Amino acid sequence: MKKLIGHIGVDAGLCWIGDPCYVMGDDASRRVHDWGDFCKKLHNHPSQYSAPLGEGTGLAVNTGYGDGSYPVYIEIEECGNWGDRVKSITVEFLEDEVEEGY
Repeated sequence: MKKLIGHIGVDAGLCWIGDPCYVMGDDASRRVHDWGDFCKKLHNHPSQYSAPLGEGTGLAVNTGYGDGSYPVYIEIEECGNWGDRVKSITVEFLEDEVEEGY
């Protein structure tokens, strides 16, 4: 079962999914020096989603209609001796429309 755990704020029209250690800090393997550097790399990959810093580094995903606040849901799975673990997270950029009658 999915549970709402919070919201993410977006001011760039995109969401970044990845491990920050690959892109932040002087020893990062795919270091981004600043926002301008990231945008240059991002604009070389115009699509709904891309890996602008290289495969396996992270993904940039367009947020549907751009800036805003988007709900984040989590799904937990019980994994025996390991206990509860995060199975998935979902960021909902576009809400499903509910049809009411005809």
